[in-house]
Amino acid sequence: MRVLLFYLCLPFIVAIGVRRPFWGLAIYLSANIIRPDALFWGQDTGMILFKVSIAGTLLGFLRSGENKTEALAVREWWLALWGCLAMTVSVLFADLPDAPLVWTYVGDSYRALIVYWLLLGLLQKKQQALQLIDILLLMAMLLSLWGWQQHFGGNPRLDDLGGLGETNTVAAFGALFLPLALHKIFTADKWWQKIFGLDTAILIAGMIIFTNSRGGFLGLAAGCLYLLLISRKRIWLGICYCLVFLAVIPLLSEQYIARLSTIDSNTQNPEQEYSAGSRQVLWHAGWLMFKDHPIFGVGLLNFAPAKMPYAAQLYGKFDSDLLDYTFATRGKVGHSTWFGQVLPEGGLFLAIPFFWLIMSFFWRARKLQWTRPPTEETLPLHDGLIGLEAGLFGYCVSISFINGLLLPFLMIHIILGVQLIRIIEKSDAKITP
Repeated sequence: MRVLLFYLCLPFIVAIGVRRPFWGLAIYLSANIIRPDALFWGQDTGMILFKVSIAGTLLGFLRSGENKTEALAVREWWLALWGCLAMTVSVLFADLPDAPLVWTYVGDSYRALIVYWLLLGLLQKKQQALQLIDILLLMAMLLSLWGWQQHFGGNPRLDDLGGLGETNTVAAFGALFLPLALHKIFTADKWWQKIFGLDTAILIAGMIIFTNSRGGFLGLAAGCLYLLLISRKRIWLGICYCLVFLAVIPLLSEQYIARLSTIDSNTQNPEQEYSAGSRQVLWHAGWLMFKDHPIFGVGLLNFAPAKMPYAAQLYGKFDSDLLDYTFATRGKVGHSTWFGQVLPEGGLFLAIPFFWLIMSFFWRARKLQWTRPPTEETLPLHDGLIGLEAGLFGYCVSISFINGLLLPFLMIHIILGVQLIRIIEKSDAKITP
């Protein structure tokens, strides 16, 4: 019956995409949060939803009067295209055999450019931007609520929640959305929006804590502190953080606190915690890999087999038992987007557009806040942009400890943030004359 109802809904989804392409895109991105492999076309029956919704939205966009070349004027879209080309080249020039499914991921990255194009072309008005942010935040809240149910229902660390994958990925996703929810508590105009922000922040923070992820905790802390620095509501945020700290710390489990204590590399014997210590070894191996293959890297997804010859170079620099633990399993990946994927797997040809994309967004966002004081019209957009910016900062910290190159919402948030900046600039340009 559920499958039948699902297929009966498909024509309505197509109709929405064709008649109202903005809402078709909103449905597609919302589905991505509950099933994050939506940008990746997938293979099971449920993936039909994503193929159908994006096809209907694309058809509606082509029929609409919106500017079809909007994305061509946006630097970030071209940098994303460069990143796709760099992934392709890294695979073609690799000395090792192609990793399983590597071409599927490369193809999915190219198809994701269509989503970025739709986002840039359809999101033109202030109200649309604010609606889309609220919709994505609502879906993040629902995913977090599902995480609470999973945690107390026998999945304590939320493995593969909604198809996200390992617990660190779940925690990084939470770190991406948490500052956006926190900022809404103090900047929203209506009381129900403040309640919505509060509920969402509590559920997402709980989801991150349930994962017991050290990288997730660092992302949570980094995003919240960054929000405190850039928000216009610093005093209220500071008071909120103090109250939460006093209320929550006594409730954390001893296991979670003990796990967080291993983050500090200045403990008496940090190598005793092999899970954390092995990351330092892997990052050193990744750096050596990058130095040996500086231009195009060793190939996308090839870190695991490519690391093995570097074990001999690292003996004497780390505890021998830790090295044995790290290199005993051929499949151990880099556990870092920066030192485990971008630099060693893609080389400078991938690192340049990827780092440029991230740093360019932060520079544009900071420059806008410094040079264009918000007006009454653009203040909600400024507040939304600040939440996105802080979330991206926390997310970038989190993916320092996981392989997050192919996770879709880093790029979605950057493109969404860039479009907010462009809407603000257009609004200011109308007011200036």
